[in-house]
Amino acid sequence: MGLYAAKSAVLVAAQLRLGNTATRLLLHMALECWDDEDNPARVPPRRYFGRRELSAIALGFLAPENGSEAACRAVKRATKELVDKGAIVRVRHGGNGAAAEFDLQLPISRPKRTRGDAHLFPVESGDRGSTYWPPQRATF
Repeated sequence: MGLYAAKSAVLVAAQLRLGNTATRLLLHMALECWDDEDNPARVPPRRYFGRRELSAIALGFLAPENGSEAACRAVKRATKELVDKGAIVRVRHGGNGAAAEFDLQLPISRPKRTRGDAHLFPVESGDRGSTYWPPQRATF
């Protein structure tokens, strides 16, 4: 889903000097959205539709506290910071059973796929050996 959007969200949060709570919410939103238009839901990329309770869980309020007044205030504060700093744009207000909708203002960072692109990292294989050495303690 939003792997590349999440990578962009980390950079955008640092550039905008977002607080910890707003950064956490932006990262959650980015992970929940689609990276591009080629998605099974056929929704615009970088669009977040999560309800307030889901956002509250991302901020650390587990059920049933995720529906509490404190959770609601925390989500509102974080959302306001994101809107005020330009990290997200409200597309639709929530209410009457409908979730709010936000457009994440994140740069497109997904690399173009090429034919036969099976790895994130180029790795030579075959009799010639490998010219790519993974980082220590990393397994691929």
